[in-house]
Amino acid sequence: MSRPRHAAKRFRIRWIPVLLVIVGVLVLALAGGAFAGYRYDRATASRVMPGVKIAGVDVSGMTRAQALAALEPTVDGILDRHLSVTGPGHTWDVTSRSLGTSVDVARAVDQAMAVGQSFAWPSRVFHRLLHKPVVTRIGLTVSYDRNEVWNFVHGLSSQVGRNATDASLDFVGGRLVVSKSTTGRKLRVGTSRNAVLAALQSDAPTASLTMTTVKPAVTENDLGMTIVVRTSTERLYLYDGLRLVKTYSVATGQPQYPTPLGHFEIINKRINPTWVNPALDSWGANEPAMIPPGPDNPLGTRAMDLSAPGIRIHGTPDDASIGHAASHGCIRMHIPDSEDLFNRVPIGTRVIIAV
Repeated sequence: MSRPRHAAKRFRIRWIPVLLVIVGVLVLALAGGAFAGYRYDRATASRVMPGVKIAGVDVSGMTRAQALAALEPTVDGILDRHLSVTGPGHTWDVTSRSLGTSVDVARAVDQAMAVGQSFAWPSRVFHRLLHKPVVTRIGLTVSYDRNEVWNFVHGLSSQVGRNATDASLDFVGGRLVVSKSTTGRKLRVGTSRNAVLAALQSDAPTASLTMTTVKPAVTENDLGMTIVVRTSTERLYLYDGLRLVKTYSVATGQPQYPTPLGHFEIINKRINPTWVNPALDSWGANEPAMIPPGPDNPLGTRAMDLSAPGIRIHGTPDDASIGHAASHGCIRMHIPDSEDLFNRVPIGTRVIIAV
């Protein structure tokens, strides 16, 4: 009975070296596999993990340079997108690129390259060798240059803006010049810039400029009454705004005592004025120093003093002088006409005297 026990013991002893060899081989195999896997991970570290997409573009297994090249069409599509900017009577076709838009594609690629760093190297090897996607989605960061958009919009101001026109009535170059008032428009730069930015950010195809109305400083109602005296026709024209209200026959200065030409205004109005002789040493030497109100008063019953020294619009008892160059510089009217005009015009009324 003791023989078989000794035989079994010797059998077990003989297998120990074999087992050690087998274990050693397995350890070496595992170590070799681990080393090979580690080297593979190091060799593929410069490539993107499988399953990574940037802005919908699959960059799996790509190097940084390859990923940048693969994203160029997408970036160009963003920067070359057209936007129609519309304003009064104008349309401008611009691109996102021309308005200073930029895409940080390098940052997105760097994020893609860094995805594998969140895994242990055995896991990276597993995903790479078996093409197991890690399913990561990365967006592109798009930046919009507010200053560039401001400069673009501000540059449109002169093209879409329009100055308001004041109402005016004047006598220039021997003719009456009448201009109606018109409203203008001005570009609201801040609001328009925001509209363009919003369109860029939302991929809208159009953006509209915002305008504001500019009112004229002087309208037809602001003009009030204007008197135009023509010495060549001996006529006085009364305008209310731009509308001719009435025409009167007058007498203006003799050639040696011409009525002054230019722009003046009524500075005083007198009822039943006293005439004071302005030329005791010349043409008025044979006239009294003053004549009180009455039928023989040279000023009639109404006198309107002008800002031209010594010149006034007044009535006259000498009806025969009307229609001729007969005064000493003043503007004479029939007495009823002077009373009618007196009641129509206030102090401050503009008076234009022209040939």
